[in-house]
Amino acid sequence: MKEERSLRVLDSNILYVIGAFLFATIGGYVQNKDLITGILITEYVLILLPPFIYLLVTKINIKKTMRLNRLSIKHGLLIVAITLLMYPVAVFTNAFGMFLLSLFGNLNVPEMPVANSSSEYILLMFVVSMAPGICEEVFFRGFIMRGYEALGKKKAIILSAILFGIFHFNLYNLFGPIVLGLVFGYLVVVTDSLYAGFLGHIANNGFAVTLGFAVQYLTKMMEDLQELGMDGGAAEVPEVSTTVALLISMALFGAIALITGFIAYKLLKIIKKDMDKLNKSKINTHEGENNIDALQLQPKTKKYEYLPLLLVVPIIIFVIYVQLGEIMSLG
Repeated sequence: MKEERSLRVLDSNILYVIGAFLFATIGGYVQNKDLITGILITEYVLILLPPFIYLLVTKINIKKTMRLNRLSIKHGLLIVAITLLMYPVAVFTNAFGMFLLSLFGNLNVPEMPVANSSSEYILLMFVVSMAPGICEEVFFRGFIMRGYEALGKKKAIILSAILFGIFHFNLYNLFGPIVLGLVFGYLVVVTDSLYAGFLGHIANNGFAVTLGFAVQYLTKMMEDLQELGMDGGAAEVPEVSTTVALLISMALFGAIALITGFIAYKLLKIIKKDMDKLNKSKINTHEGENNIDALQLQPKTKKYEYLPLLLVVPIIIFVIYVQLGEIMSLG
C-alpha cells in the first residue's frame, strides 16, 4: 500500500516565505493603490490561492490536510463566545507591545478602515472580517500549522501563532495576532475542523469593525451635541503622554481580560470534553486507527527544513528599522 504524502515543516516554511514576499511586495503595492480592492486581492489571490496550488501540485489530500470537517452548531456558538471573550486579552497584549514601543518615542499607530455609514459597515464586514477570516485561516491553520504538526500539536499551535503575528509585519500589531493565533490554532486542533478557525477569525474581525463603527457613530453624535451647545459646558480632558495612556489602557483591559479569559477557558473545556468523548467512540469503532498510524509514520524533521525562514529575516529587519526609526524620530 502506497504511503500517503503529508505536509512537513519544510512545506510550511516554503509556503510561508512565498506568502511573506507576495504580501510584502504585491500586497503592499495594491493596498497603497486602493485599500479595499487591495485587501481583497491580497487575501483571495496572494494568501488563499498558494496553499491550494501547493497541495494540488504535490498531490496532497486537501480535505484531510485542511481539516474540512463538520462543526456542530453548539461548538460554533461556543467558538464565537470564546473569541469575543478573548478580545480584551488580545487588546491587552497589543497595548503592552505598544507600551514597550512608546519607550523609544512617540507612536504613529496605523489606523484600520472605519465605517462611516451602514453601507460602508456592510462592505467592511465582507472585506475586513470575512475575507481575512477565511483566507488567513486556510493559509495558517489549514497549511502552516498542519506542516508543523510533525513536531507535535502543541508546538505546531505555538509556532504557527508566532509566524501569524510576524506575518502582519507591523510592530504595533504583533502580540495581539499571536494571542489570537494561539486561540484559533487550539480551536482548530481540538475540534479537528478548520471551520472553527473561520468562525473565530470572522467573529474577532467583525467585532473590531462593529466596535469601530459604534465609536465613530458616538463620536459624531457628541460633536453634533457640542455644536448645538448641549455639551453642558463639559471640562476639557487634560492631555497625558502616550506611555501613561497605554499604562491606563493596560490596567483597564488587564482587569477585564482576567475575567473574560477565565470564562473563555471554561468554555474551551466544554468543547474539549465533548471532543474527547467523540474521539473515544471513534477509537472504539476503529475509525481513529488510521490517524494514529499516520502520526507514527511522520518522518523526523531535519534542521535544513527551517532554512527557508532565513529569507524572511531581511523583511523583518526592514520593518523594525522603518517603524522603530519613525517612532524614535517622533520622540
